[in-house]
Amino acid sequence: MALHDVLGQEQALRLLRNALEHARLAHAYLFAGPPGVGKHLTARQFAKAVSCPVETTEACDTCTACKKIDADNHPDVLDITPDGTSIRIEQIRTIQQRLSYRPYEQDRIVIIVDGCELLTPPATNALLKTLEEPPGHALLLLLTSHKTALPLTITSRCQLVPFRALSPAHLRTILERQDLEREDATLSVMMARGGLTTSEQIAAALEVRSQAHTLLADMLQNNPQAVFLRARQLAGKRDQCEALFDWLILLCRDLVMLNVAPSRPLYNDDLRSDLEPLARQVTVDPLLETCTLAEQLRQYLGMNLNPQLVFERFVMRFEQLVGQPPG
Repeated sequence: MALHDVLGQEQALRLLRNALEHARLAHAYLFAGPPGVGKHLTARQFAKAVSCPVETTEACDTCTACKKIDADNHPDVLDITPDGTSIRIEQIRTIQQRLSYRPYEQDRIVIIVDGCELLTPPATNALLKTLEEPPGHALLLLLTSHKTALPLTITSRCQLVPFRALSPAHLRTILERQDLEREDATLSVMMARGGLTTSEQIAAALEVRSQAHTLLADMLQNNPQAVFLRARQLAGKRDQCEALFDWLILLCRDLVMLNVAPSRPLYNDDLRSDLEPLARQVTVDPLLETCTLAEQLRQYLGMNLNPQLVFERFVMRFEQLVGQPPG
């Protein structure tokens, strides 16, 4: 990969390419923008372009330097990410120690610090000292999704490289590159809303949607034993509970749309053939009340209520709304 593989960030790429073309690199850049829009990818490709002895504004992807960076074993490129929920002073000291020596294989040492809004106060102070008096061979690339969380003393010493939310077209292209089916990529565009999640997160979200769809189908088909068993299983996955209610809301809205305007696009249009028979089993008013109920119960989950009680409440109230008492 190279800088030309980064999609949707024309302004950022123009700024970086201009610096490469004129050999006027700042000592520190701040890549700032929404999460998941390509900041880390751009930083890696920029590091390759800086290090590549073959090309000027792009990485050749075939030289030893490019291959070493791709393999994470270039001695003059250091990629720092949060250790758990923070970037600790020990990590910044590792940077400082590396910068105290000359580069081994090129003119610069490239330091990438991803998630720099997570710097602890001691780490922030240590990094500030490096930014105030950087060695001539240092190139620091600081990445943040929350620029306002950084102190002015840090941001004022970096050249800003702004990143923006991805357009749906760019997002869909990137997701399809990750071998998602076109339908899943389209769905993920809707879910990501301009901020690209990882393929693993997308796959997990689609699995939660499948569980929500199955639960809703069981409830509409008056299968109380299966419903309560599934509800208990879902309640055991606490980290997925809020997302599951999000999907239930969207699925119920799709059932409403199929009742009132069946030709209109759905949130889950790829499930249309599965949702159409479900829509014929329920009327609009109970579905609208179910959406309100799901939104309320989702908030209760955020208040740390027992997920199993919340799901059981949802199931029993849903059956009351659609006129199908359990058993």
